[in-house]
Amino acid sequence: MKSSIKLFTILLFLFGCSNPVKMDLRNYSTQIKFLTEQEADVIKRWNSVSGSNFVNDGFMYQALDTYIIDNYDQFVTKLEKIQPQTKEVQDLHAMYVKGAEQQLEAFKLMKDGVEKKNKDIMNNAYKIMTDGRNIEKQWATKYEKMINSN
Repeated sequence: MKSSIKLFTILLFLFGCSNPVKMDLRNYSTQIKFLTEQEADVIKRWNSVSGSNFVNDGFMYQALDTYIIDNYDQFVTKLEKIQPQTKEVQDLHAMYVKGAEQQLEAFKLMKDGVEKKNKDIMNNAYKIMTDGRNIEKQWATKYEKMINSN
């Protein structure tokens, strides 16, 4: 009986002193590690056909149609399936999802704009993409602060 009380006390101490946010954040970090790498690959591909690397609309359209949109959509789908347990990590994750969803929308709009040769659609896509990236930058900053404080 005494030993089971001791064991219970030790377990209570270990679990009672643990920080649920820290544990959730550690689990979250493990879950998103592969996904952030997958996202980085898609963004790298996007950067290879846009900005200073832009060759022509056809080349950009092909990259969007054959690689970027499908792979980014898969990334977003996997990202949305992650279910953090604590409110703090849930709020953090919601930022990442929102930014990623905006970027996916932007890629789809970009493809539509290139296909229709419509600069207004393309400009709107760039704005949405910029907004999504800004949200992801805010997510990264908040994530880093949470990691360092827990």
